[in-house]
Amino acid sequence: MKERIIKIMEKEQMTPSKFAEEIGIQRSALSHILSGRNKASLDVLMKILARFDYLNTDWLLFGKGSMFRPDKVAFQPQLFDETEKFAVVGTDEPEYSKENELKKIPSEPNIIDKEAIKLHYMPSRNVSKILLFYSDNTFETFVPQKEE
Repeated sequence: MKERIIKIMEKEQMTPSKFAEEIGIQRSALSHILSGRNKASLDVLMKILARFDYLNTDWLLFGKGSMFRPDKVAFQPQLFDETEKFAVVGTDEPEYSKENELKKIPSEPNIIDKEAIKLHYMPSRNVSKILLFYSDNTFETFVPQKEE
C-alpha cells in the first residue's frame, strides 16, 4: 500500500507534507503509513480516491490493474511547448463520446502588460531588545545602548 501512495506522490510531484494536506489528514498520520508503522485506514484511502479521482480503486486497494481509471481522460500540457498535447490516461483506445471530446486551446503569445511599480517605504526600525534562551531554562536580555 505505501509503495502505491509513494507512486501517487511521485506522479503528482508532492512532498509527503503537501500530499497529507491535499487529502486532509495529519502529516504524522501519513508519516506513520510511509514508515510502515501503521497501515492506511479506509478513511485515508477514501480521501485519496476522492482527491485523485483518476486513480483505479482496485490498483490502490489491491495493486491490481492499471494505476489509472480507464474512463478518465487527462489533458497534460507541456511547459514551454506551443503544440497541444493530449493524453488518454489508462487506455490505448478511448470510447468516443461528446463529453470526452478534447477541446483545443488556442496558443496565444504571452503579452506582458507594463505596470507602474509602486514602492512602499517602511519606516526604519531599530533593535530594541534581544532575548537568548538557553537549554537549562535560563535566559539573558540584551538592550542596546542609546546613542547620544
